[in-house]
Amino acid sequence: MSTAGPIPPPVSWAQRNDLIYVIIDVECKDIEHKVTDKSFTFKGVNALDASKKYEVTLNFFHSVDPEKVSSKNIGRCLEFTIPKKESGPYWPTLTTDKTKLHFLKANFAKWRDESDEEEDPKDNGMFGNFLNSPGGDWNNKFDDFNVDEDDDSDDNIPSLSQNDEDENEGGEGDKEKKPAA
Repeated sequence: MSTAGPIPPPVSWAQRNDLIYVIIDVECKDIEHKVTDKSFTFKGVNALDASKKYEVTLNFFHSVDPEKVSSKNIGRCLEFTIPKKESGPYWPTLTTDKTKLHFLKANFAKWRDESDEEEDPKDNGMFGNFLNSPGGDWNNKFDDFNVDEDDDSDDNIPSLSQNDEDENEGGEGDKEKKPAA
């Protein structure tokens, strides 16, 4: 029985104006990684199955700054933050490869489009600023509706049933009803 060679791990990536995120989506031990100006190399062994060895080399579309690379081992994945050499337009793709790499996908949880760069990073969508705005809590957000507690009566609402009308007329519902002519 022969042992299979190393396979590429599942890799996801995202970018910002000035950096690239590369996420190795497996739990690994015996990790080795190297970042150069134009490439990223990763080697590791599956933490649960030592017979699975991973290895991948990504040739970047443009240059990166290998001196400022940071990494986090989050347990189930390894996250590398790789600054671009030159901040500027977004790369159309991560690698110089002409074919789609079956193990590489976009990480939309970390992705931010170029147009999003101008927006406030604390903005949580349409109502994010409304709920998190300074100057009060949730209870004070609707004070401008001018609702009086005393005016919260349903006296002016018409009845929905005949029995309710009869009760409101002071017991006149017990009288005989005249047939309609």
